[in-house]
Amino acid sequence: MTALPPTAPPLHQVGRALRLRCPACGAPGIFRNWLTLRPRCPGCALKLDRGTPGHFVGAYLVNLIIAELLFAFGLGAWLLAAWPEVPWDLVERVAVVAMLLAPLVLYPVTRTVWLAADLILDPQRPGDR
Repeated sequence: MTALPPTAPPLHQVGRALRLRCPACGAPGIFRNWLTLRPRCPGCALKLDRGTPGHFVGAYLVNLIIAELLFAFGLGAWLLAAWPEVPWDLVERVAVVAMLLAPLVLYPVTRTVWLAADLILDPQRPGDR
C-alpha cells in the first residue's frame, strides 16, 4: 500500500482551489475547458470526482448561492447609487444578462472550492489516487 502525501493546511487547499489548481497538490491544468474537469489531477493523479453519488451537487448549489448573492448586492448598490433616477429599462436588461452569465463565470471556482472543502472534511483515501 502506498503512503498518501501529506495533506496541506485547509487554507492552502482553498487558496489553490481559488486559483483553479488542484487543492491537494497545487498543480494547474485540472480543467479540460471552462466547464469540464479532468478525471484526474495531472500533478498528483487525485481523482477529481471522488466517486460518491452527487458529489458535485454541492458545487452547483454553492455556485447558484454565490451568483444570486453577488447579483443581489450589485443590484442593491446600483439602485442606491442611482436613486431616485433609476434607469429601470437598463436595470432589467443588465439583470437578465448578469443572472445568465454569473453562474457560468463562477462555475470553475465553485467546483474547485467544493473539491477543496470535500478534501478537508473527508481526507484522501488510498483509492483516491
